[in-house]
Amino acid sequence: MLINKNQQISLYLLCFFSLTISLIIEENSSGGSKLDSEITRQFVDSFSINFSYGIEYFVNSGQVQSPIFYIVLAYFEKILGKFFLKYFYLLISALVPIVFYTSLKKKFQNIDKNYLFLISLIIFLSPFFRSSAVWMTTDNLAILFYILSISKYLSLKKSNSSKNIILCLIYLSLAVYIRQYYIIFFLFFFIKFRNILSLKKLFIFLLFEILIFLPLIWYYYYFLEINFSGLNTLESATSPFKLNYFKNLLIFLSLYFFYTIPLYTNIFLEIKKNIIKYFFFILVLFLIFLSIYFTSNLIFDEFGGGFFVKASRILNRKELFFIASFAGALLLCKNMNTNNIIVYICLILAFPTAIIYQKYYDPLLILTIFTITEKDKISELIQMVKINLKFLYLYFFSFLILCNLYYLYKI
Repeated sequence: MLINKNQQISLYLLCFFSLTISLIIEENSSGGSKLDSEITRQFVDSFSINFSYGIEYFVNSGQVQSPIFYIVLAYFEKILGKFFLKYFYLLISALVPIVFYTSLKKKFQNIDKNYLFLISLIIFLSPFFRSSAVWMTTDNLAILFYILSISKYLSLKKSNSSKNIILCLIYLSLAVYIRQYYIIFFLFFFIKFRNILSLKKLFIFLLFEILIFLPLIWYYYYFLEINFSGLNTLESATSPFKLNYFKNLLIFLSLYFFYTIPLYTNIFLEIKKNIIKYFFFILVLFLIFLSIYFTSNLIFDEFGGGFFVKASRILNRKELFFIASFAGALLLCKNMNTNNIIVYICLILAFPTAIIYQKYYDPLLILTIFTITEKDKISELIQMVKINLKFLYLYFFSFLILCNLYYLYKI
């Protein structure tokens, strides 16, 4: 792939320009970003008055998430103003594909850099990434710190230094301060660091993390004291957050299928080879899903669920969702090994609540499986430069257009 440095810059600027157009026309391809922005505007305004008033207002509103993003937004809005802050956040969001590219280069050191660069630009086609950039929601800032932590983790291949480990932990901590669900990835880093650090150093880093999270611990103690003082309040406040791992596992599998299927150059050949090779296993898995289909009474809310849940609802064919989940389970098994099991456990456990949105996994899933999974089929496809980039771009561009049309006309 003959792309020189100037062409790379031009392509990147073209992608960024598309974001500015999205800002001007107020693209809302995720469906919920505009509403989220309108709802959370009150928190930015309250922190603009002063910190004490902002915290009190935020806690009394019953918001379970961390207030740090709105504190930072209010601070920069005073300096830049609302207009320039929007473009500043657009610039911040546009750093995600850059850090993704540097992470890919660290993992796949012997692969054509142009190939990796073109893969990284796929992020610009994510409707959830674009909507977060346009409407200044928490998602893009959190994902930026998350991919920065991964970048530093991958740097350990070259330099197993305390500096890289500390930066990795700090970046992930910042991601957690913005979106709490990233805390599950400390499990991944703890297991990886345990293999390369002495017990003494591991203890020091754990103590370091506890100190970092003391302000957040204090905030949630204060939050619980204010909001959950009575039993009735506790019940009503927690009802939207009941655990439902079974339903969410099926949703995750359907989304895994959605995001990984375009990576395979000839999926039909892959299916044929694997059916022959793992026939008994596939048959057992199929029977399990068949029993789930006929015995479970899954109820999907109007909100959330992702692409196949919405498609099943529109077509009134719930088997479409189960087929996608079953196919996702097959692809996940194909990429599962001792190196990756902890990665997928973290991805699944990150979202236990009753309602799960596709934006939670987009672009998180692509960033994660392209960077920290190892010795699996997807890594092999990248290593052998076998991912069809034209098809990949067409697939995700079609999804972006479909999302815009769906929410424009609200099927």
